[in-house]
Amino acid sequence: MEAEAKVLAVQLPRNPLLRDVTFWLARRHLHQRLLLCLIGGMLSAFAFAPFYLVFLLCLSYPLLMMCFHQATTQKQAFLYGWGFGFGQFFIGLLWIANAFYFQDDVPAWGGVVAVAGLSALLAVYPGLVGVGFRLFFRRRPTERQVVAAVLVFVGMWSFAEWLRGHLFTGFPWNLNGYVFGFSDALLQVTNLVGVYGLGAVVLILAFLPYLMFHFGLKTIKGGLCLALFLGGLGGLYAYGAWRLPDQTDFIKDVKLRLVQPNINQWDKWDPEKRADNFLDYLNMSRRKPEEGITHVIWPETAVIYFLDQEPSRRYLIADMLGDEGMVLTGFPRRELGRDGVSIWNSFIAIDHNGQIAGLYDKSHLVPFGEYIPDFFHLLFSLLGVEEALGGLEYSPGPGRVTQHMPGLPPFGVLICYEIIFPGAVIDEKDRPDWLLNLTNDAWYGDRTGPYQHFLQTRVRAIEEGIPIIRSAGTGISAVIDSYGQVVGQIDLNRRGVLDQYLPRKISGGTLYTHVRDVIFFIMVGSCLIGGIVLCAGRRGRRDNT
Repeated sequence: MEAEAKVLAVQLPRNPLLRDVTFWLARRHLHQRLLLCLIGGMLSAFAFAPFYLVFLLCLSYPLLMMCFHQATTQKQAFLYGWGFGFGQFFIGLLWIANAFYFQDDVPAWGGVVAVAGLSALLAVYPGLVGVGFRLFFRRRPTERQVVAAVLVFVGMWSFAEWLRGHLFTGFPWNLNGYVFGFSDALLQVTNLVGVYGLGAVVLILAFLPYLMFHFGLKTIKGGLCLALFLGGLGGLYAYGAWRLPDQTDFIKDVKLRLVQPNINQWDKWDPEKRADNFLDYLNMSRRKPEEGITHVIWPETAVIYFLDQEPSRRYLIADMLGDEGMVLTGFPRRELGRDGVSIWNSFIAIDHNGQIAGLYDKSHLVPFGEYIPDFFHLLFSLLGVEEALGGLEYSPGPGRVTQHMPGLPPFGVLICYEIIFPGAVIDEKDRPDWLLNLTNDAWYGDRTGPYQHFLQTRVRAIEEGIPIIRSAGTGISAVIDSYGQVVGQIDLNRRGVLDQYLPRKISGGTLYTHVRDVIFFIMVGSCLIGGIVLCAGRRGRRDNT
């Protein structure tokens, strides 16, 4: 009775099922609600690639907000958000555990522990959403304040996603906007608002069925929610269908050959097999004059040789090219200095004379994968166990630099992880005509990771309005046009070559390239201000009565 009395402080949903759920949640203990949030977060992870069970968001996010309403302290609200976030990140990032399989000094279960640790840290962001939400709703909202609650939730969650993508080097993986990755048309709005803005739209759409049932299907408000839901989805699709071209426009004098040898990760780094792997690349890259191939592209660290310091191997590449052409490839670059050896994860272009036509060093490195953050160096040093951090680390490059080479439109290079950062993939002072993404998704296994990584590449193409050429050692190699459409690809765990002309960029760029996240911040601010105004206005009327 006490629990029901607390619930009666709220105008109950008109839908009987939703009303029963509200009563049922009010009678649960803290740990039971926390478990529900954890399960809800785990289910929400299946809305992302490659599953795309988007309808689960219509259940999971409203459940989390209802649990926020039941929180009586900031600590409880934080725990509910943290539990949801942990479940979502753990399931969504479980592919990372596969990378530890290739570490001889890490036990089989070490990867799962690492994913759990990362998920626990990332879950702080949803936890803070719970804290902020309760600042606005210390009391359970009345029926008229439910819309305000949804607006505040959407604004806070969307801003938390943006923070996750920027703070502490950022990790914008599985943002809500990516759940529409199954449809080229539904993704097109990212050319206006970016993937963060699309994520806010996804959240609003996810809450509309909840509001529809809350107000009742036969009420005006319920009907309006249904109309907004159908109109929102229809509008997104109609805009995308209108924007997508009937056919991709290509640059006919630039024909690329992408090489995906599908070499096992163990064999790739085996010193005894490096020569064979190199010869394999050379053999797969040989062209016939009638094929018209102008440039050959190899993936990240395709050649485990210091090509900038080994002209003999460059001459072997030149001999394969013949009288014309160029190879663009990833390789490890090394320099000896006063402080020892420095090494970079790099890109090199080698022309038909064996000369170096361009270099780029990866600048946005993977924390704990390619380098150890300074804080952990200091911490482990104070503990006297710094040797536990491992051996040689990669050095960061100077940043984005547009490459200018004969026979190619200007282009930017992104190595693996660098492609996942919205609005941070090009040299803004010297805008390229296309992007080259070199990667090796063998680390990710064959489950969700490669598909999620590939999707993010497609969305970058839509946001920037420029094509992306993606070359993977194994993974998904593809030619992606300026609308994020895949015009040719080599599937995951397949060996082969892909010959394709280079697509053209969109002249003038996109709205997103000019304003970046300004529209997204307007959306977030509108949600928060709208929620505050609705909340304050309803409270004022209630107090006056």
